[in-house]
Amino acid sequence: MKKKVLSISLIALFSVGMWVSVALSEDYIITEKVPVEFVDLPENYSVGYSSVGEVFIQIKGRGWDLAKLELTRKPTFEIPVHKKIGHHKNNFSDFVEANTWLSSVFQITDIAPNQIEYDIEKSGSKEVNIVPNLKLEFREGYGLVSKIKVEPEIVSVSGSTNVLKFIDSVKTRLREINDISENMKFNIPLEAVDGTALSRNECRVSFEVQKIVEKSFNNLNVETQDVPDTKELVLFPPKINVVLRGGINRLGMLTNDSIRVYVDFWSAMKENSGAIEPVIEIPKFTNIIDVEPKTLEFIIKQH
Repeated sequence: MKKKVLSISLIALFSVGMWVSVALSEDYIITEKVPVEFVDLPENYSVGYSSVGEVFIQIKGRGWDLAKLELTRKPTFEIPVHKKIGHHKNNFSDFVEANTWLSSVFQITDIAPNQIEYDIEKSGSKEVNIVPNLKLEFREGYGLVSKIKVEPEIVSVSGSTNVLKFIDSVKTRLREINDISENMKFNIPLEAVDGTALSRNECRVSFEVQKIVEKSFNNLNVETQDVPDTKELVLFPPKINVVLRGGINRLGMLTNDSIRVYVDFWSAMKENSGAIEPVIEIPKFTNIIDVEPKTLEFIIKQH
């Protein structure tokens, strides 16, 4: 019984192999989507503009040859510039022979688009800031308590001078992170800029996350500043209470001295109501939730 099953399996495999062999001996047509690559550029020159970034090539050939093409590395469609600068307009068919992977065993039945325009311009480089492109959603009760740190902060961009003048930063690829409740640190790719080359392909992003709580700071002294020697600015009351919201660890390290409250003499002079809101300077990554009282009465005495 086992020998019978084995024989049937061998016959089936042989039949499938024969069918595949016959099928791949026939002619087929496939369409390859291929990126465009410029070669043989003059020294210190680059492509400033290209009307096409990729091309669709319809290829006819034997199944065996097409299968081999699909299984090998994905090619690029090379455009030899021959070290010529300026504006150019060519048919893609002009460059078929320069792409040896389109060997004589294939027949090119169509190329779309059929033309390309490009500029070969003087190249240069500049350093710009990396800008993180993040969409962050925090778990309820948690929040950001630090700046979003990028390492390194800058990247060198190389390309034509006409393209570079419009680039003042490079973004990372968009990354969405949900339900965040702890510190984060990760690598993220940089977003490619058409017509340029970057000195690096990724950067490291990190930021701190803590549980968000509230804390009261009572009896904060209100300073007076820029008061002339011949004047005196008297506040009623001279102290206030402030409630801050922020990360639990960050707020736990703050004291009354961490918050500055003051009233500027010349700002008070402009107030006709006899009351003024104090200026409150708080640590980064904290928010004011409440102030009591919100305004202070004042009088200005003459010495």
